[in-house]
Amino acid sequence: MKNPTPFASGRALDVICLGRLAVDLYAQQIGSTLEDATSFAKYLGGSSANIAFGTARLGLKSAMLSKVGDDHMGRFLTDTLAREGCDVSHVGVDPNRL
Repeated sequence: MKNPTPFASGRALDVICLGRLAVDLYAQQIGSTLEDATSFAKYLGGSSANIAFGTARLGLKSAMLSKVGDDHMGRFLTDTLAREGCDVSHVGVDPNRL
């Protein structure tokens, strides 16, 4: 019988996601216009970042390959992924990027 899992157990990583890391801001006032919103919540954004986050949450050995700014938003993004178990050692930090 074939091995039912498509991932070899000895792999260093199961998934490597390449792409944009972004911060999504959502107004806390549901149904309000942007002009009327007074507070926002921030979340991890970018499709590849969401895939890296989700696959790590599902137990796969995931990594993200991207670049972030050397600021609070960049740290928020890498910290959010790392807390979920995603390898962020391949996320570069660019002091000239916002």
